[in-house]
Order: sequence, then C-alpha cells, then structure tokens
Amino acid sequence: MDEAPKSREEVLAAIKAKADAIRAQRAAAAKGETTAGAPVAAAAFETPVSALNAAGRPAGKPQNLKVTAAGSINQAVEFRADRTEDDNIKKLLGGIGAYANPLRGGAWQVDYRYYAEARKRLEQAGYDIEEGDYLGRPLKDWSPQTRGWTKTAT
Repeated sequence: MDEAPKSREEVLAAIKAKADAIRAQRAAAAKGETTAGAPVAAAAFETPVSALNAAGRPAGKPQNLKVTAAGSINQAVEFRADRTEDDNIKKLLGGIGAYANPLRGGAWQVDYRYYAEARKRLEQAGYDIEEGDYLGRPLKDWSPQTRGWTKTAT
C-alpha cells in the first residue's frame, strides 16, 4: 500500500503533463470543441463583472422574457420584470449602477444616461423590452433635456 517516494524529475514531469493537458483543453474550448472532438455550446452572452456580481457568474436563461422600461421624472429609467428575474437583472445591470426600487418589487432603476447600455445587455441576454416614458412615449430619444420635464414660467 505504501508508494515509493517519487523523484523530483517524476514530480516535475507530472506537473508539466497536467499543465499541457489544461492548455490543450483550453485551446480546444476556444475553437469550440471538446478534447473528444464534440462541439461545445458557446455562451450567448457574457455577464460583465460588477460589484453586484463580483464572481462574474453568467446570467441564467430568462424564465419570463418580458421587461418593461419606463422613463420617470427623476432622470431614471425603471425596468420592471417578474420577481423571478431579479438575480439575472442584478447580474446584468449591476455594473452600470442599477439598483432595486425599494417601493416596487421587481423594479430596477438606472440613470437615463445608461439606458442604451442596459437595453443592449438585456436584449443580448434574451429579454423582450417594451418601452415608454411616463407619458407613454418611446424611450429611443428620451432624455430629461430634450423632453419630459415640466417647464416653469420665468
């Protein structure tokens, strides 16, 4: 049962062989195949690393695809999704300053300046986004400076 101690050369050879195997596996994965030659499923979207997703875990597959984006009067865009999507939304939008609205469950707010990036990330993850501002207009060209704010007479 006792194994004879391995020489320094044998230990180094074993370490080198393991490192070579890992390099070969990574190279095969980069080409889109496993070491056995079978194709590897490529990830559709890589989740950016953020403070809310420090480990860089990928977002899961969306269960409820509908997300509503609504421009608000406080220079924010609110994304509303089903509560089951909270973990995915946090992973996808946490790096651009999204925060959960404490008054409405399933609602996440992002500053209007980051709306285009948030929309891109959600669409890449497979979500369908229905948009409008607080007056029901589309958000494509929306910003507090161009429309949506009440002007006071001076």
